[in-house]
Amino acid sequence: MLDRRFSACSGVTELETSPFAMLESFAAWLGRTPLSNYVASQAWVVPTVQTVHILAITVVIAAALVLSLRVLGVVERGQSIGALATRFARPSIVAIALLALTGLLMIAGEPTRAIFRYVFWWKMALITLAISLTSGLLAGLKSQGIWDDPRTPVPPLYRALAVGLLLIWLAIIVAGRWIGYAQGWPGSPA
Repeated sequence: MLDRRFSACSGVTELETSPFAMLESFAAWLGRTPLSNYVASQAWVVPTVQTVHILAITVVIAAALVLSLRVLGVVERGQSIGALATRFARPSIVAIALLALTGLLMIAGEPTRAIFRYVFWWKMALITLAISLTSGLLAGLKSQGIWDDPRTPVPPLYRALAVGLLLIWLAIIVAGRWIGYAQGWPGSPA
């Protein structure tokens, strides 16, 4: 039912039978929007958006790296994890918002380039996992009394989580680069 309504809104007249019909209809609709046409037709937009996207991911990775290295006891040992997390919170939130905005603009410019590649969905899942694990790590550090006291040793579980988060962010970067080179899935319009 939802596929039929969405297809009608997107200009597709027959009910699609593909398991990805709704996604295909969405990509077709998005590709015809003024935003998509503008992003695709202006030579300066994509390089500018990609530059902002790369700078924003750099801010997030730097924050994740410093926080993880602090949890591991490698840097800023005299400073509490809470103070360090607070220092990086606002820039990280702004950077994540910019990543979402620039990511949406890149998708709008070429909807089938990302939407129909498995690696895109892996990247989205990894981002969700990274944000969830970061929230869990910070909440755990607070509940253990490690947040405010730089002298309290960090348990091995939280150290392992910090290493895991760095690896996940690295995987997100690789997936982001891979999107442009990966083939669309079989039967996709990409």
